[in-house]
Amino acid sequence: MALLLVQVLLFFITVPSSQAVDLQNNQVTISVSYENHASDAYTIHVASHQKYTISQKYSWTVDGISRYNLQEYSIDNGPVVPVNRSSDGNFTLDMVADHNHSILFIAKPQFEMLLQGTTNTTFFPASPTNDNWFDTGSDEQFIVPDTISSDNKYTRQQIVGWSLDNSDINVISGESDTFKSPVIHMSGPHKVDLKYKTQYYVNVITNFGRVLGTGWYNSGTIVDITALPGNDILVNHIFSGWQGPIIGNVNQESTEILADSPKILVANWSADYTNISMVTIIIIAAVVVLTIYQKRKNILKK
Repeated sequence: MALLLVQVLLFFITVPSSQAVDLQNNQVTISVSYENHASDAYTIHVASHQKYTISQKYSWTVDGISRYNLQEYSIDNGPVVPVNRSSDGNFTLDMVADHNHSILFIAKPQFEMLLQGTTNTTFFPASPTNDNWFDTGSDEQFIVPDTISSDNKYTRQQIVGWSLDNSDINVISGESDTFKSPVIHMSGPHKVDLKYKTQYYVNVITNFGRVLGTGWYNSGTIVDITALPGNDILVNHIFSGWQGPIIGNVNQESTEILADSPKILVANWSADYTNISMVTIIIIAAVVVLTIYQKRKNILKK
């Protein structure tokens, strides 16, 4: 009996403490590892035949400029199972500790494309994680609006250029409603700077003839405006000056304004009724002459 007790004591002394606990508590081991050493491997000791939930982040950073994003997993070297990819949150996997298990998580390295200058961006193709992070080696394009409206409908931002990773500015003509970038290869993180200029709407109006100059202009632009007379028949219209913040001659049909805010310019005209007066006099004279002629004619008949 004493010999048996000594043997049992020697067994617990020679077996590693962790294994002794496993044997004593009837535990199994779940080993978690990562393909390409995307993260540190670890082990979990679980009571036998108990359910256990493994929680794994969808995304995790490793060097401050890139991240890994969970894509697939495999249990006990079995088939690879894809997961619904997400940018954040946790993926959970329920296990039954019926025996020792090994789990392999497979993740994709990703890089970020950071855009400055607008919050209204579409990527093509879209990010697999529905954000601005993309799998390494993928080719991407960004799409941004040509103009950005403001609370004031007569003020907007017009795209004029962009740069990639602090390179020279690429000029954009702004001939369509959107701008789609060239292909950008995601071999590393990228920073895109979008350059927009403030534009103001200049509205030139008139109640006669026509005017030139209405439209959108970059802030600080000198804008030429012109008032053109219409086709007068009886009433002559004479340009009498501009109403509004003119920087040129207010009394000239063609002048200038500074587009430093939304503008409304009104071309004023005065009416000259000389032609109507002349026509009226001629008509009256004709009526008088015709009346006199008719009276004389009647007298001669008598």
